[in-house]
Formats: sequence, C-alpha cells, structure tokens
Amino acid sequence: MEFRNETIRDFSVNTERTALSSVLNSIKNSLPFEVPISVGGMEKFSANRFVHKNPWSPDLVVSKVSLAKTNDLQEAIEISKVNWNKWQELPQEIRSNILLKVAEKLVSKKDFIISVCVWETGKHITEAEIEFAEAVDFCRYYAMIAINQLLPKNVNLLGEDNLYYYKPKGIVGCISPWNFPMAIFTGMCAGPIVTGNIVIAKPAEETSATAYEITKCFWEAGVPKEIFHFLPGLGSEIGEAIVTHPEVSVINFTGSRDIGLSILQKASFVSPGQRIIKKVICELGGKNAMIVDADADLDVAIQCILSSAFGFQGQKCSALSRLFVHNDCYDKLKERLIAAMDGLLIGSPLDFENRVGPVIHEESYQRLLNLQKENESFLATKTSLIPDNGYYIAPSLYEPQLDSSMWTSEIFGPLLSMLKISSFSMGIKYANDSDYALTCGVISRNPKHLLQAKLEIEAGNLYVNRGITGAVVNRQPFGGGKLSGTGAKAGGPDYLHLFVDGKTYTENTMRQGFSRDTIQ
Repeated sequence: MEFRNETIRDFSVNTERTALSSVLNSIKNSLPFEVPISVGGMEKFSANRFVHKNPWSPDLVVSKVSLAKTNDLQEAIEISKVNWNKWQELPQEIRSNILLKVAEKLVSKKDFIISVCVWETGKHITEAEIEFAEAVDFCRYYAMIAINQLLPKNVNLLGEDNLYYYKPKGIVGCISPWNFPMAIFTGMCAGPIVTGNIVIAKPAEETSATAYEITKCFWEAGVPKEIFHFLPGLGSEIGEAIVTHPEVSVINFTGSRDIGLSILQKASFVSPGQRIIKKVICELGGKNAMIVDADADLDVAIQCILSSAFGFQGQKCSALSRLFVHNDCYDKLKERLIAAMDGLLIGSPLDFENRVGPVIHEESYQRLLNLQKENESFLATKTSLIPDNGYYIAPSLYEPQLDSSMWTSEIFGPLLSMLKISSFSMGIKYANDSDYALTCGVISRNPKHLLQAKLEIEAGNLYVNRGITGAVVNRQPFGGGKLSGTGAKAGGPDYLHLFVDGKTYTENTMRQGFSRDTIQ
C-alpha cells in the first residue's frame, strides 16, 4: 500500500475560490447546528446545551451542543462490550480498507466540512484547507501503517511454533481540542479505530459541529456505531467521567498543560474493581522559539515569523512565541518585521484576502486583551486596523525583560516576544530554557550552527529555514517532550503502537500421541 499526501488546492485560481465560497456563504442559512449525542447509533438531544457563537460575528449562534452525561458514557461502554469482538476480530486488511473509505467520505464532503470548521473557529480558508488535508492523510497513513507493522509475525522452529501478534487495548477515550477540529479529531480517532479498539469521542465544545460531520464519515464508511460513540459535552463533566471510568483503557488527550497533567494524575489512581493500568497519551502545548542567526536570509526569516506567530491568530500549540535574533541583524529584522505586520489584512475569513481572523471566543478575547494591557510597556508594535465587531486581537510584537512571564507562559494568541542575542549558542540556551519542548525554528546559513542546533536544541520538531507550524503526516511526525507531552508522534510510524498490546503464543509441536477426542 502506497501513501501519498492529500493535494492542497490553489485558491489563487478563481474557480477554486468560487466553488468553496458558495458553500461557505450558504452555511449561514443553516445556523445554528444542533449537535446530538450518539450512543450506539441512537441520537439524543439533551435539555442542557452548550451555545457557541461565531467568532467574527458574535450575534450569530453557530452551534447548540447537547451535553453528554455519565449515564451516556456507561451506556456506550455496555453497548461496546457486546459488539466489540466482531470489530477486533476483523482482519487488519479489512479495518484498514474501511479507514481508506473514511478518507474517501471526507473528500466527498470536503467543502461542507471545511465551511463548518471556518464558521466555528474563524480559521483562514487556506489554513482550513491544509488542516482538512491532514485529516485525510491521517486516515490513509494509519491504514497503511497498520498493515505494514501490525500483522502477526511467526518464528517457527523444529518442534516449536511462535507467534507474535497485537491485540487492541479496549476502550479509548479521545478528548480533542478546538483549534484543529478536523485534523486532530480525525487522527486521534483513526489510530485506535484502525487497530480494533472502541472509541469514545469527546470533541471540544466549541467545535462539536465539525467533529460530528467527521464522525458521520466514519460511520458511513463502515465503522460500526456500536464501536464509535460521539459524546460531546463539558470537559469537567463527561471528560472527567471518561478519564476516571475503570473500564477505559486509554485516554488520548490533546489540550492544555494543566488539564493534561491533571488527567495523568487521575488516571494513575486504580479504582476498586479496575483491572487495567490506564495508558495516557498527552499532547500539551508549547512555548516555541525561533533563532535568527547573524547570516540569516531576512526574506526567509520574515515570512517564517509571520506564518509561525500569527497563523490562525497564534492559536496553535506549535505557534512561535519567543524570537531570538542575533544583534548583527536585530535592528534590520525588527524594522522589516514591523513593516510586514502593518501590512497584515485582518478580518472575516470569508474574505480570501484577509490573513488574520478572530480568536475563538469571548473568554480568549478578554484574556488576550488583558495580556496586551499588562505588557504595554514592552510593546514594539501592533497592527492598528482591526474590525470593531468580533473577537479580533491585534498581532503584537513585544521586547520584554527576561524576567517577564511573556517568556514562560503559553499565550495561545498573536503575541510575539523578541530578544537580542550576542551569539548563536546564546540563542540555543534561551530556546532550551523552557518547560516545553514542542517546536523550534532556526534561520541560518551556517552549516556548523545547523549541526549544533540539531544536536543541542530540545524540541520534538526542529525546523530549519522554514516556519515552525504545519507538520505534515509522514514527513514531520508531530509531538514534543518535557511538559509538551508524553512523547507520542502523531502522523508517525510509532503512533499506532500506543493502542495495542503485544501478545506471544508458543506451542510445542512435538506431540506425544493424540487425545481420544481429536480422533473421533
């Protein structure tokens, strides 16, 4: 089976823009989306709903999400236990083929799913296109990896047969974030499903409509509804219930550091009657750095900084937050960066010309406004032309003192801190001085410095002379160390092993006679 990454459309072509714009603009007539709970294929609408507003036009309600409760989780688990054997006993080739069909279903609904995502998140259309391609890639890649790596292996000797094979771990709770509701949600569910597990999907409240459309693609492709359940709801309620349930074998979580560490702590407690040690997979964010060397190509540097720091309004765990620039080019780069930031077009993502949109919701908007006010004394520049209506935060550049929290706290917004360094080694020292180790970038043309960066920088994903966001499945498996996560690399060759247990079967084939029952 050969893997190829999904093609990204070129929206400079008018026909491509027109086709997607038609679907994007039609979404408004369908609002709000009513998102149900789905347990074993039975849809439920709860009296309590989470109401999510459109980020660039908050007077519009995008979705009303039913909130799952503990009894919904228990029902899903009971249904799954009855139906699990049929799914886990399917040959791996069949499950992989079903996952390939999921990819086909996604592609057939591409414009609609992307449009729902844009209306829920305010994500730029081009970035949404790239994210959608990643969702498709996860399905195709994991389908291939499952066949290539997880088929049984025999070691047969004279008088002894040995079989090494894999069994799914069981019930996997997939708790996904709002910032990549297509790619991360799909990848977090596709891995455990293709390896024969049960999936309890708990999407972020803000992007449950996008997640539900993707979930339907899994069902329509042949994944049983009795095996893949959709339980939207509050993290503090249904999320907590998934984490602490004694029969949930794996918690697959992407989100904030504090919540991830809390999950790790709670999962370590063995409840009465619990017969498993829970596995926790966490991807928890970053405080990502970029080092601009003295000999850097500043054209490359500016482009990489803009996309890495301000793409999707900085709402990426991989986003650039700390910029270390050699003093030989500091002033020149700063001058050019300020000019480039001033040229950023900010506004509704329905307009292809805009580069920066709104942040996800009012809570994030107010938090970032407060951060801007608290750090006004460090401000170097911020964009001035932003819309009055909507949750827009001006992309901002700061020069904080080294003891400022701007260097240590994950901001999750378009706020970038910049510092002058006297040597490349100093840049590495500052880049490594963090609780996180997710992504890092180096802009340099010095081969010795590039080798030094490769050997010394502490980051799960190190990028040289390119942006530090936008990891591509198979090319750049994604995930970090330190407090950025437990080391899982999504989109890489090791990921599926997190959802299976290795088993050994050994048989002595030098039999001494036959049992009477076998010869009758």
